Amino acid sequence: MSLRIEDIKTFESKLNELKSELDSPLSVNEFLTHISVLNGQFNDGHMNIMIPSQRRLVEQLANDNQGLFPFEVKIREGEISIASKLGGEKSPYENARIVAINNQPIESIYTRLMSRMYGDTVRHREALLSTKFALYYWLFIGKKEEFIIEFSDKSLPRTLIVDASKSKPMSMSKPTFDDTFKFEILSAGEAKMTINEFWWHDKQAFYDFTRDAFKTIQEHNIQHLIIDVSLNRGGDDDMWKKGLLTYIADKPYRHTSFYQKKVIAAHQDEGEKIGDVVSRQYEKYERSDVSNPLHFSGKVSVIIGVQTYSSAILFANTVQDHEFGRLVGAPTGGYSWQTGGIQFFTLPNSNLRAVSPRFYLVRPSG
Repeated sequence: MSLRIEDIKTFESKLNELKSELDSPLSVNEFLTHISVLNGQFNDGHMNIMIPSQRRLVEQLANDNQGLFPFEVKIREGEISIASKLGGEKSPYENARIVAINNQPIESIYTRLMSRMYGDTVRHREALLSTKFALYYWLFIGKKEEFIIEFSDKSLPRTLIVDASKSKPMSMSKPTFDDTFKFEILSAGEAKMTINEFWWHDKQAFYDFTRDAFKTIQEHNIQHLIIDVSLNRGGDDDMWKKGLLTYIADKPYRHTSFYQKKVIAAHQDEGEKIGDVVSRQYEKYERSDVSNPLHFSGKVSVIIGVQTYSSAILFANTVQDHEFGRLVGAPTGGYSWQTGGIQFFTLPNSNLRAVSPRFYLVRPSG
């Protein structure tokens, strides 16, 4: 638990403070408001205490005719501005910076919500809160039927009064396969593959998609392939190993150089005892196959961004460290050394869900 906690003594002090505060019956939401302040101290996007399904809660709110904060927002370096209407429809207030909501300064709202948001770093937590702002406002600020929003931009009306929205936040919608995976030829000799997730319920559909894409790349004599994982928050490693590196790797590769893991019953190798913490160098290399008729030997650029996370960071590490391509875009919000193998635990009285990783991986280059 202390892997990424910056000051374990301060954390333990906060834990003891919470224990002393929680001495009377609470609603689930009240308990969540108290206990979720630990999320911001874990410094790990794979570790948090939260409601079991945020998407189901949003759907339930819609069924109960309850509304949410009516805008998607962008959060950067403590500033919150309008991105669009909730759900993605264009708004005339796009890019307007918010200074207060319902007479509460945006600084205090930011502090309250950020302390309850999980993520590796402040940049990572800001990126995640940007996608979950409407729901987190409902959970930790309050349920409102109307919002009084004050802006700093003098070219706009100083104050906007707007009803709560019944729309579903963009991050809570279920994307289709075509929303998640895209391939396009940009110009002569250049193509782009967008992969917004390294997971799909039908993995073969993804493998068929990448095979067809590399076949098209060959047929059109593409010399530069751009792979966009800037919005990819992770998934399963086999998706990028089989779906991408099969075609672009020109030498054996590994996705990590060193790992540390907690041995649990479901993942126990011979000679290991449940509960042990095992640290080992990782020397297993995956084979490459340059004889593959669809092997791509041209230039590869991988677009990363603040939301690139988990397995997508492992993919970016592998591409960079083995020189399969270059990374472009913006730095990730998550660390290059990634935790993983998440385990779930349901708190018995509140039914809140606790999530924790069981291992961490150091990038291939060390």
